[in-house]
Amino acid sequence: MPFTPFHLGPALLLSGLAPRRLDLPTLLVASVVIDVRAALVVFGPLGGPVHGPLTTFLGATVVATLVAGAALSLPARLGGLADRVRPDATVGTAAVAAGALAGAWSHVLLDAALYHDVAPFFPLAGNPFLVDAFGLVYGACVAAGLAGAVLLAARYARSARTDTS
Repeated sequence: MPFTPFHLGPALLLSGLAPRRLDLPTLLVASVVIDVRAALVVFGPLGGPVHGPLTTFLGATVVATLVAGAALSLPARLGGLADRVRPDATVGTAAVAAGALAGAWSHVLLDAALYHDVAPFFPLAGNPFLVDAFGLVYGACVAAGLAGAVLLAARYARSARTDTS
């Protein structure tokens, strides 16, 4: 997607549906970090196709592994910042790993739905997810983001009431 923030919509919804199973900060980072390479292609320093090796399930799995490793190795001070956006104060390794994988793979699925140059199952050719319906996919991303924000807001409100009781 040329506008990376659209990837945050499905990430928010996924986290809202499974907040204890998917770590929100890790999920959000993993859902957009893949576009760093695409931005480097679009804006100059890298050559090649915009949707390259990271926009495959294999490449996204490597990215997810790196994101999860980075999230799990954050110093306590930085980890405390991430805790502020988590609906639940404690998060385990499995939730961080699952969040990273869900974020990275959702990125591949969204890009595969829109772009002819995405080969999600590389080294196999083809893209079975291509729908080529930009308005539909962007609209679904916005709707998912709104629904996810409502779910997370309700969870935060419940958590705040529990903390003050």
